Amino acid sequence: MKATALGVPLALLSLACAHAGPGPGAIQSESLRVGAVSVELHFSQDDAAAAEQVKRVLPRALLAAERWGRLDEPVSVTIHPSHEGLEAAALRPGQPWMRGWARRGSVDLQSPRTWSRGRASDDALGQILAHEFTHCVVFQAAGRTWESEAIPGWFQEGIATVTAGERHPRGGVRMRPVAGAAHPAGPDYDLADSAFRYLLARYGEERVRSLLVRLGEGRGFPLAFRDALGVELMQFEAELRAFLATPASPS
Repeated sequence: MKATALGVPLALLSLACAHAGPGPGAIQSESLRVGAVSVELHFSQDDAAAAEQVKRVLPRALLAAERWGRLDEPVSVTIHPSHEGLEAAALRPGQPWMRGWARRGSVDLQSPRTWSRGRASDDALGQILAHEFTHCVVFQAAGRTWESEAIPGWFQEGIATVTAGERHPRGGVRMRPVAGAAHPAGPDYDLADSAFRYLLARYGEERVRSLLVRLGEGRGFPLAFRDALGVELMQFEAELRAFLATPASPS
């Protein structure tokens, strides 16, 4: 079967379907190919309709995420039947806002049939998946670098919110240094979104992609940032704080 996203054809091919056992609670696994990306989809029979919805929006979500680089490694997508299941898989208890969680080669997703507003639309689900797949792109591009030297939280979340097409009010300046970088205090998507949009406006997409390439070459984030953008990370963050401290113009 072929699907088209944003005018770009992507092949969505079901390669195999394996059942763990009979019954509505049995976990099913399906191997998919979306363009050049391999995806393993895991879900229970109760979430068969959610799995079909995920497959429907996968092409456009992956197309959005690969704006910044390729997903060369397979990605596993697991649909959890409850929010508690998602929190347990993500090892992040007490996060009622969370609908998905990404690692280098996996995305854990709360079943859209259990979201607080009821069954999610394709647009809402596609936005969440684009956000999480963007994290996978960054983590895969960085390799092991991001594990040894933290990528700033504003960059991690900002690139994901912008790629997913989310709109957040302009954030403030609640940033603190961590491992030579600056992280939002908690999941401050307003701050991250504003910070990354400022970065794009100043330096453009090609330099951001170059930054990720340099991370993949084994450079820590501050060095990769300097080499790709031509400015020290600490200097940029000082400029960013000054920008975020100024009143936003009326839209």
